[in-house]
Amino acid sequence: MSIGTDILYIPRLNKIIKNNKSFIKKVYTNKELEIANTLPNPLYFYATRFAAKEAIIKATNGLYDLKEIEILKEKSGKPFAHIINNENIIIDLSLSFDNEYAIAFCIVTTKK
Repeated sequence: MSIGTDILYIPRLNKIIKNNKSFIKKVYTNKELEIANTLPNPLYFYATRFAAKEAIIKATNGLYDLKEIEILKEKSGKPFAHIINNENIIIDLSLSFDNEYAIAFCIVTTKK
């Protein structure tokens, strides 16, 4: 078991997105982009997912890159994460944001 956390300054991410059009495609999966495209302002979606991916990378000692990690929601609205093509890892996830910061906390365990 391991834990990870990340806090992100949302205005900084907004600047990166505006100045680097390829950033989004390098970081987010196709499913994540489909969801983001349905939102009137996807910035908070991008921010919380980026923070979550960074927290998971920290918890897994950098074994995965940003695009291998997918952050989605259950029907209840609870976020969940999984590593694409790896069914042996369980990730519990909590996300939050306000106007300027997004934060993510995760607990990563492996199936027995």
